[in-house]
Amino acid sequence: MATTIKTSRIFSALLPRKSIKESRCFFLDSNRAQAAQFGTLRTYTCKGLAGWSSVFADSTDNSMWICSQLEKAELLLRAALQNVRNRVHLGDLVLLQPPQVESIPPLQALFRRVVGSVRSFKMLPPDELFEALKSSEEESRNLFIGGSVDPVSETLTLTRGNLDTVVVPFSMFRPSGVATPDWGDFEVTGYGNTIRLGTFEASADGILYEVDAAYRKRLNQKRRAEEKGFGASLRRLRIQRRLGRGQFQSISAKTIARIERGETEKPRGKTLKTLADVLNVAPEQIESF
Repeated sequence: MATTIKTSRIFSALLPRKSIKESRCFFLDSNRAQAAQFGTLRTYTCKGLAGWSSVFADSTDNSMWICSQLEKAELLLRAALQNVRNRVHLGDLVLLQPPQVESIPPLQALFRRVVGSVRSFKMLPPDELFEALKSSEEESRNLFIGGSVDPVSETLTLTRGNLDTVVVPFSMFRPSGVATPDWGDFEVTGYGNTIRLGTFEASADGILYEVDAAYRKRLNQKRRAEEKGFGASLRRLRIQRRLGRGQFQSISAKTIARIERGETEKPRGKTLKTLADVLNVAPEQIESF
């Protein structure tokens, strides 16, 4: 029986770390409107193993396969099991519908990463998901495309737009004055920028800042490039030390605010020493933050 696969090819907009020839994205669905959101369509008509082999030959270890229907994932699995020859992985697989439990182990063996394999996994809506996946590498790694809640281990597992995964403990989500996290009502919203737990919301930026040291480093480097000068360094270090502006002994909160905004000259003498003592650094180190 002939099987028609609607596929799309994503170039540098989706996988910028690879060249055009190395970047591949295969969208398995008969819904042309959804597939069209990825750009130029290519249609493969697979007649038996030979047809599938031509698709697999066009894939690489860095390919991304997207299946929107359970039967498409099962069809892909059957064909892949018969076609794979000395291949470590076929690339990454994103499942918009979870497969049968029995299909999970072979899929995980064939693909480098499998996203959406558990029924508790909640994904962004298709239009928002496609936008996140098409983002640049720098932007996609700062977004979440989905995740799942495990009440037993009290953890939230989140998948980023570059398909990396982070695990976050419930304890990191502290109740605010107006909302408490509801782990039975989890959702990723805002094109991957927001995690919603009932009426409680947390930003992707805030979560990544807490759990990803590389993200913190990139963000701080960007801030230092944008905010130069003694005042900006003082503010970063004060916040890092969790100090309020009114905690600098003989220096008023108003003066600290003016220094941080660059409205005064760089402090010297006794004022500089007081700042350094409270911040627990040498005076000459403040501007390194």
